[in-house]
Amino acid sequence: MTTPQHLPPAAPSPAPDVHDYHFSLRSNGPVLALFNGSRADHAVAAHAAGLAARTGQPVTAAAVVRSTGFSINALLHHARGRRIQAETDAILAPVMPVIARAGPVRTTTLIVPARVNPYRALPSDRVERLAERTGTEVAVSPVPLTGHISPIARELHRIGAPHPQPPRQHPAQPPLPHPGAIVG
Repeated sequence: MTTPQHLPPAAPSPAPDVHDYHFSLRSNGPVLALFNGSRADHAVAAHAAGLAARTGQPVTAAAVVRSTGFSINALLHHARGRRIQAETDAILAPVMPVIARAGPVRTTTLIVPARVNPYRALPSDRVERLAERTGTEVAVSPVPLTGHISPIARELHRIGAPHPQPPRQHPAQPPLPHPGAIVG
């Protein structure tokens, strides 16, 4: 006979972090919600729905799926496409009711390389390309993006901060005389 053990109640786990990333200087544009199939997906869905409801903009729900790449074999390529679609549907099904309350929803898939762990971080270049392709300006993610540059820093870099290097003079050309010098 065993004695019953009384376990203390489990402490509630902290709410998962939700990361916001802006891809333009406007902060009230369409929202890209990234889902990786983790327990943080519901927090991302609620946050994205709240942003979309406040701004009146649509939400694009993107499932993050790992893949090794394309195949030259048509049968394998078709099977890969079906696998990716099945994974996308499985990831997005639990969160669609929450997002649908905010208004119109588009769905897509963010395919990341197989070596990427989507539960730790996502490559920002892939997310930025997806944001450009879908026309979204704000991304909500359950994990941080690696290598993300803020839109202000990107804009400053685009307008061209002066380079610290002085202009090069070719060694074959003599230096120009001083403007006040008398040349004889």
